This record gives sequence, C-alpha cells and structure tokens, in this order.
Amino acid sequence: MRVSVVIPAYNEARRLPATLVCWREFLVAQPFAAEIVVVDDGSSDLTAEVSQGPLTRVVRLVPNGGKGGAVRAGVLAAGGDVIAYVDADLNIGPQHLLEALRLLEDGADLVAGRRNLGEYATAEGPLRLLAGGLVQLTRRVLVMSAIRDTQCGFKVFRRDLAQAVFARTRIRSFAFDIEVLFLAKRLGARIIEMPVTTTYRAESTFSVRRHLPRFLSDIIQIRLNALSHKYDGLP
Repeated sequence: MRVSVVIPAYNEARRLPATLVCWREFLVAQPFAAEIVVVDDGSSDLTAEVSQGPLTRVVRLVPNGGKGGAVRAGVLAAGGDVIAYVDADLNIGPQHLLEALRLLEDGADLVAGRRNLGEYATAEGPLRLLAGGLVQLTRRVLVMSAIRDTQCGFKVFRRDLAQAVFARTRIRSFAFDIEVLFLAKRLGARIIEMPVTTTYRAESTFSVRRHLPRFLSDIIQIRLNALSHKYDGLP
C-alpha cells in the first residue's frame, strides 16, 4: 500500500517547514510507502523552496486559484492507493492517519475528520463563530445535512473515490469541502466521520469579510450545479 498526503499551501513558507518535519518523521516510521504532495497555490513567498525534501513532491500553480483548486490538483497528481488531504498549519496531527486507514480497511470509502466543534468554537472570535454558523445552516438547507463537520481539514479517501470525486469538482473556494462530500455521497461512498483532536492556529488564511460571501454563493452554486446536471455521470 502507498499513501499520499496532499498539503495545499499559499504563502506558508514560515509555518510549512515544521508541518513537513512532523509528517515526514511520522511517515518514515510506518510500514507502508508514502509521499507528500505539496501544492504551492501561486505563493509569492518561498513556499515551494521550503517544501523540498524527503518524500515530497511540489506541484506549483500559477496564479493563485483557491484552496479547492489546490487540493484538486494535488489529489489528481497523487500516486497513492490511499489519498489524504490535510492543512498546512498542522492543526490535526499525523497520528490520526492510522485510525483512518483502519476504518478504510473495515469498509469505509472516505474518512472525514470531525472536530469537537464546541471546543473549537471557544478558540474562535464571535465574528468567525457567526460566519461558521451561517455556512453550516446554508449547506444543511441547500446541499447536505448528514455530515456534522464538513470543514475539517482532514479527509482520507480510497484512490478510486478520490479520483472520481475530484475529476468532477468545480468549486475552488473554501466551500470545496462541501462539494467533495456531496459528490462522494452521490457516488454511493460509505463516509465515516472520525473524531480528531485539533490544535487551534490563530493565523488562519480565512477572512470572514473577504471570503464569506464567496463561500455562501459557492454553496448555492453546488445545488445549482446538481440541478443543472453539471456533475456528469452522477444520478
């Protein structure tokens, strides 16, 4: 078995080296083969340069196109039998990968991390908390209600499902996680939510004022895409 870990990164030259050290140390200690695919999403800093190292390939995108587009490029370039994507800030530790692999062995097609949202909310400011609530209400009404935590940056797929989902994705904004889960459901995937522990990182790249309007409009677009049969080959 080979495992690919995709890390989307935009101007992460400062935080990414520590994340990569942690993932490399974890992966080299495992009995399976592994690779890390860092997707430099049009960074203006040295993200691509600091990503070089053992186990690691760098995919460079120009210009910056959004987190959804970066994850899509990384997943489609990945060579693993299992493909995961994780955040560049290491808010969820590598040790969770082992439990996710066990769940895949037991029949899951996709393992989605689920944070303790009560604890996570206490670390967020009131504006971020309000924005998060609005996002979750919109996606539950318009797209899907079955998954409790769509936005957790830790998801692990069987290769065939990952390829089928990301070949169809269209959303490039932070709402891409919702589209990914929606498509996986439509493809009949068995999705398991797995509790994960998180370390809050204050330097999020998500800005409520700048990103929330696009986030909400893209959730609506997912529903419109489905109604207009733009997700080819899906019921």
